[in-house]
Amino acid sequence: MQLTELLYQRVKDLGAQGQIALRPGYVAVVSRAASLRSALVAALFPGPDDLRRLVDGEGPTRVGLGLVSGDGTPYRLLRELGGARQLQRFDAAGKKFSTLSQDNLEIESFLRVECGLPAADNYFSFFVLESNELPSSRARGVAGPEAVVDSAKAQALKQELEQTRRYEGVQDRLFKVQQRLHELGELGRSFREAQDQLNSIQAELARSPWTPEQMKDLTTRAGRAKDDQKRRDDALSELAYKRQRAIQTTPPPAESLWGSFWFVGGLLLGIGIDALAVWLRNPPIAFAGLVPFFAALVALLRWIQVDEADKEAATYLKDLKEREQAVHRLYNEEQALLKNAMKAAHVDSASDLVQLFEEREKVIRSREDARSQVEELRKHPDLARVPIETPLLEEEKRKLEAEVSAQGFARPIGEIEIDLRHAMGLGGSRRGGTLVAEPEVPQNLVDKAAELLNLSADEVWEAIGQRLSAYLSALTDKRIVSSTTDEKRHWVLSNADGRGGPYHGLPPELKDLAYAALRLALLERVAAYKRLPVLVDDAFSALEPAKRALIAKMLKGIAAQTQIIHRTPEEPPQGTADLVVQA
Repeated sequence: MQLTELLYQRVKDLGAQGQIALRPGYVAVVSRAASLRSALVAALFPGPDDLRRLVDGEGPTRVGLGLVSGDGTPYRLLRELGGARQLQRFDAAGKKFSTLSQDNLEIESFLRVECGLPAADNYFSFFVLESNELPSSRARGVAGPEAVVDSAKAQALKQELEQTRRYEGVQDRLFKVQQRLHELGELGRSFREAQDQLNSIQAELARSPWTPEQMKDLTTRAGRAKDDQKRRDDALSELAYKRQRAIQTTPPPAESLWGSFWFVGGLLLGIGIDALAVWLRNPPIAFAGLVPFFAALVALLRWIQVDEADKEAATYLKDLKEREQAVHRLYNEEQALLKNAMKAAHVDSASDLVQLFEEREKVIRSREDARSQVEELRKHPDLARVPIETPLLEEEKRKLEAEVSAQGFARPIGEIEIDLRHAMGLGGSRRGGTLVAEPEVPQNLVDKAAELLNLSADEVWEAIGQRLSAYLSALTDKRIVSSTTDEKRHWVLSNADGRGGPYHGLPPELKDLAYAALRLALLERVAAYKRLPVLVDDAFSALEPAKRALIAKMLKGIAAQTQIIHRTPEEPPQGTADLVVQA
């Protein structure tokens, strides 16, 4: 969560009406108005002391915060002291804020779920550095022995505190149940979507009339279609050329043998001479008939030669015709599968068919990807628990929501603890928590950080060790260079010579610097985990100017991880703050 602006109307020490623009990083608000910190948190955590701290007595006092939730959506949270709160969301289309809710329970749920805002006591105890933050300042603010205890009110407040803590626990459990339901729902939805996508791809591939092997063969055929056509055309051109040459070189067909004078005349003359020899009964005359028969034979042989040449030419032409038909037939047979595929795919060219097959290949690859995604989700350990755990969580959610609804609105724990301390005659700030003995202050801070980080206190001490030493060394001018804890979990500090002593035994000035180093080291660690706005309410004004300037630079470094709003009566060194505003 990040704050973008502070709106106020008739707030004590701030004026009649105004707006303070904020931004990410380290924001220095130069102001002596002690009410600034209360105005910044009054909308987030309404408290009974807000009227006393903010109202100037001249009219309705209103405060508002501009904020950006975890998903980057701009909101405004408005509050009129003595009245209800209002949550507004920025409408990008209309370029204005519109009311989202005026129900306090819904607003609390929004701040907790959407913005990650913890309970008031956790926020005030860690993310707010008050003006009496340093040990020397707190020591001056402790109530004396003359305080009066209101036992009846204290008992009632204790009961309210216990009930509110149960209520907070129910809300926390409800939040965890909602988160778990969301996680399981997202997992189930992702698996269903992956399964549906895989089924859709498989159904699309099932409608394809070709197997992968057929598509590969058709792609090959399509790739060589132009070459096949060229070879066909070349073969047909060669056959046409040979046929033309054959027609030109083929002799004319042989004339009828009966029209040949030598054949008919020689045959008739020979027959006549043979008939005369028989009639005269003179065989030698028959030998003379051989001459015309020989002439007829020569004519017959010449006719046979011409006829054979004509038959050979006809046979050759017929062979050329058959070869031409064979070329057409083979080409058509080769192209039949390709043409049928083009017809089935409703495309006009082989290149379009190849493009279609490439798209099919992409679909096949996407099927493999979808199958891998389904298998990966199937291996998720929580997938099998979705149908089992979801109805149980939904039932628990309904019960928790009913319990929260029956409880209604509960005051923040911090407010109740403040009232309880007042009823018991104790002083103290609004940061929450009971009064802690000075030796236990460092461990108490570490325990609160551990709670926010979901770690043990020992793990927190170990995690901040290096940075804490750096802060200690810088702030104390190397008078303190390292630290540890003893068997009582008290903080023990050491100088460069190895000599050391407990934190609570330090002189006030050095104790302030050590406390500031621990506070900043813990804040740096927590801010990296929970990015919530940090409010520094002139907490280090008791330090000398050089130390204040150094702490400003340290806050600048921490602001790289979260937003820091620092109220200070004087501007930090030039170039330190990301934004300097006057209030």
